[in-house]
Amino acid sequence: MIEAPRGNIRGTEFTGSKSMRSPGFKQLTEPIPMNGMQTGSFQKNLLYLIVPITFLGIMTFSCKNHEPVYSIKMDTLNTRSDASIRALHVVNDRVVWAGGSESTFLLTTDGGSTWKSGTVPGAGEDEFRCIHAWSADKAILFGVKNPGRGYLTTTAGEYWEMVYENSSEGIFFNSLNFADISRGIALSDPLDSTSFLIRTGDGGINWEPLDNLPKLNNGEFNFAASNSCIDYHPSGMVWFISGGGGARLFRSENHGDTWEVFETGIAHETPASGIFSVNFIDDSLGIIVGGTYDNPELNIDIAAWSADGGRTWNLSEKMPAEYRSSVIWLETEEKRIALAAGKTGFDYSLDGGRTWNFLSSEGYYTVRGIDGKLEGYAAGSKGRISRFRLSKR
Repeated sequence: MIEAPRGNIRGTEFTGSKSMRSPGFKQLTEPIPMNGMQTGSFQKNLLYLIVPITFLGIMTFSCKNHEPVYSIKMDTLNTRSDASIRALHVVNDRVVWAGGSESTFLLTTDGGSTWKSGTVPGAGEDEFRCIHAWSADKAILFGVKNPGRGYLTTTAGEYWEMVYENSSEGIFFNSLNFADISRGIALSDPLDSTSFLIRTGDGGINWEPLDNLPKLNNGEFNFAASNSCIDYHPSGMVWFISGGGGARLFRSENHGDTWEVFETGIAHETPASGIFSVNFIDDSLGIIVGGTYDNPELNIDIAAWSADGGRTWNLSEKMPAEYRSSVIWLETEEKRIALAAGKTGFDYSLDGGRTWNFLSSEGYYTVRGIDGKLEGYAAGSKGRISRFRLSKR
């Protein structure tokens, strides 16, 4: 199990570093004569005049196009839990659900001031790494243990109904995503030679397995680090990603009926490396992040972006500082920022994943944003959930 760095920081602000030095200006030391000026002297003095003006124009242009530097403020919330939390769902700025180890679920309806904590009856020591929530009353969880089970509540966790069970060898649900209030897909580790996915069209009550999935490479599988191995849009577009024996993107345009698979260029030299998270802000623009979770400082080829719905991928020109297990988009009317997080810190991108800027070394497993704000929630080890806010320095 991956553990985040210990220690809580309350009300702490982290700032990425960036510097800009102005070029020195050569002083015009020789006066330009007005009468009897020789050609060579005029050219020399004119050069002295043009050089600083040219540099001034360059510096002015650079300043106008200089990207703002952002900082992140983390407010650690008192969940009264010590569960490891990798499943997080933000319904709105006040309603947040989480799933964790030892069959734990958490719920706040007041923005994190107070939390309801409990366990799902009959789930034993299962760990919930998949979650989706519709409201303060309705949520669904999937566990990693065998048998693989899904549990649904419509009573804010007072009662849970088992809506899915599968005892197949290798079952291990690692990600869950809903396109709308009715249609959702859950992703498990491979069964046989393909990934195993199930689909619902009635809000999680009934589930069916998906067919026609592409064959996996030897040793290729999906990571369960942050409940973000799959993304699903109302248009019918579905994407999920892999690691280990491959670092590929699997893509469907019809809610999972048929699939294509594409290479991404993300490094995957060991079973602990590959793609850990995928997020598309629309049907065209998407980002993937990953790395090596047991050697997080390796940051060669750990992030990429696509502008054509995942058919082709471009490695980031400037990578995140280290391994990242979760990526999201934060968007307001004025700004769109990509945020990547992992057990060793945060990075952000202002250009759709082309370049990344280090933000802080505060470690979390998973992050989720609040719609319309540069804010959200992050979760990690020992019951740690924080509310964060990005702002210009």
